[in-house]
Amino acid sequence: MIYSEKTLAKFRENVKNLVFQYNEKNVSDLHVIISKGNRKIGHTMNVSLLPIFTCANCKKCMEYCYDIKACIQYKNVIKARVNNTVMVKKYMNEYFAQIEKAIQKRRKNFFFRWHVSGDIINEEYLDNMVRIAKKYPHFTFWTYTKNYTCVNNYVSKHGNNRKKAIPANLSIMFSEWQGLPMENHYNFPVFVCIMPDEKFRKGYYKCTGNCNDCIANKTGCVAGKSSQVGLH
Repeated sequence: MIYSEKTLAKFRENVKNLVFQYNEKNVSDLHVIISKGNRKIGHTMNVSLLPIFTCANCKKCMEYCYDIKACIQYKNVIKARVNNTVMVKKYMNEYFAQIEKAIQKRRKNFFFRWHVSGDIINEEYLDNMVRIAKKYPHFTFWTYTKNYTCVNNYVSKHGNNRKKAIPANLSIMFSEWQGLPMENHYNFPVFVCIMPDEKFRKGYYKCTGNCNDCIANKTGCVAGKSSQVGLH
């Protein structure tokens, strides 16, 4: 689906109105909304932020963003995205503290997806993701990002060694998009949307659209393997 500028403007206006309401709340009134999973990603804990507003390099892909449709159709979805985004902007320490508490209570299905919607917002945010992954090595964490500069800078500041900077149980997939320059200095695995005029690439895992497949087979994005999905 390609969204019109009118639809995108409506989405931005809805977000603006909600952000104002949530900004008026104190930290005691805000709680991170963590999903326990859905049909696509299975029984996988996941947390999301606002699309576009927290996404770097999204000018090329925002017209195709699957989460904008969900935010427009379902009030609980956009409220959850706004709630979490306001929390991380105003109370980042509390945001991650509440995520940790939820992880500690997990007794099975030890998988956590960062950002079904949204992206790594800065290096401080990424540092917290790394810290949590190191603290809970029995969990598998994964995420997709177009904030290439942030991740590259983080690795650069941690010895120019990706494997030392990013723990093995945190899979960061560089999200590639047609026409968007991508600097991948440290050879992070790549997730790419294959446009109708492109061919599938050899050596990449073909995404089935169901994360349970990769979890069961320990392959694809969950295992840090370059993957691709067709966009039609």
